[in-house]
Amino acid sequence: MPGTTVTSNYSHWIVLGVIQSHVLLAQYYFLTGRKLEGRYSVTIAIALVLGMGMHHNHTSGVFLSGSETPQTQFQEEKEENQCINAFWTVLALNSRWAAVEGYGSSFPYWKPVMKVDTPWPWVSYL
Repeated sequence: MPGTTVTSNYSHWIVLGVIQSHVLLAQYYFLTGRKLEGRYSVTIAIALVLGMGMHHNHTSGVFLSGSETPQTQFQEEKEENQCINAFWTVLALNSRWAAVEGYGSSFPYWKPVMKVDTPWPWVSYL
């Protein structure tokens, strides 16, 4: 189908869970010396992050529309924060291991089409 991606048929929460799983797997594989599997998991996480468009700016509305409830807006903001955190986690993991292992980054953020304008992650200490 034109205009659809692999991730467009799934809930963001499911995709976020898969991204988190691959980040954890990549860390495990790298720390246990299984670098090929680690790089594979990072590459999958990058593909999911890019497929979801997490490298683009996400701005939530400040005001509620007539159809949104405060709970719906809270859920949307929570999902947005999770997407922002997932993007920066995957980018940092890829960059760290690319530097340590001496290979090029798998994340082509230097290309104009891949311009990163996602805000820095927000941390809540509540």
